[in-house]
Amino acid sequence: MSHRPIILAAVDLDRRAVPVIAHAARLAGLCQGHLVLVHVVDFAGGYEADHPFPQRPGPVLDDMVRHARASLVGMVSHLDLPNDWAEIRVETGPLVDTLGRLAAALRPSYCVVGQPRFGLLSPTGGLAAVLKEQGGCEVLAVPGAGEDRREGMLARMRHWMGGDLETPTSHPR
Repeated sequence: MSHRPIILAAVDLDRRAVPVIAHAARLAGLCQGHLVLVHVVDFAGGYEADHPFPQRPGPVLDDMVRHARASLVGMVSHLDLPNDWAEIRVETGPLVDTLGRLAAALRPSYCVVGQPRFGLLSPTGGLAAVLKEQGGCEVLAVPGAGEDRREGMLARMRHWMGGDLETPTSHPR
C-alpha cells in the first residue's frame, strides 16, 4: 500500500476559502497527496428564534452541516485532482479543539489554513500552534483573496485611528 501525504485544508465558508482550497489543491497535486478539506460547524444553539418557524437545536445543526457539505462540494468541483485524491469532511464542535483532534488522528504532512482576520483576537488565533503540536504538520497560512494592508476592516481602522492619508475614502478631505 502506498503512503500518500495528507494535506489538511481547514476552511470557513466565505471568500477566504477559495485561496486556501486552491493552494491546498496545488500542494496535493505537486506531492501527489490526499487532500482532506474540512469545515467545522461550531453551533452552540440559542439562535433558533431567528428562524421564521421555531426549530430545535438538533435540526438546525443538521441543516448547517448539510449546507456546509454542499458548499464545499461546490468549491471543490472545479479542482483538477483525481476524484479519489480529495475528501470533504464537515465536523461539529469547538473550532480549534476539533481541528486539533482531527490533525492528531490524520497526522497530515501539511495543514493549510487562512490567515486569521483579527490576529490573536480571532477565533482561530491559536489554531496554528495547536495544529503543529497535535498534528506534527507544517502549517501554511494563506492570505484571503484581495486582502492586503489597504483592504478590509483592519485597514479602515488603521486609517481612522492613524490618519493614513494614502487609503482612499468615500468622502473628500
